[in-house]
Amino acid sequence: MLLKSRTGFTLIEVLVSLLIIGISLGAVFQTFSQSKRISWKSDEQVECCRIAHNILADSQLIASALSKGKRAGAVKGEEGWQYAISVMPLELETGHGDEFFKVPSMLNLDLCLIHNAGQREKAYNLSRWYRR
Repeated sequence: MLLKSRTGFTLIEVLVSLLIIGISLGAVFQTFSQSKRISWKSDEQVECCRIAHNILADSQLIASALSKGKRAGAVKGEEGWQYAISVMPLELETGHGDEFFKVPSMLNLDLCLIHNAGQREKAYNLSRWYRR
């Protein structure tokens, strides 16, 4: 009697290999998706930094905010972006409970940038000190 050698894969081996390939591809696609999301967030933050720099470099806008104590409006030339500036005397914590030290001739300028992107709204805040 002559024995034939059996070659090839069993159904179980094929299913296990397909399962391993599926799990590997799922992990790879999830990594690509997550990196794209991170890229979108960083692009928005870079855009916010650029807009904040342009607002703080606008001497007329800052002078108006410093004299009135606050200023708000839409960012010119930037669709979906709004700003709000508030100016208060600079007060620093002394480390003794609720006591604050008021710094003479210094102001604290708070800039809030708001980005309306479709159904979501994202706010970015920045504080800066100014000398009178």
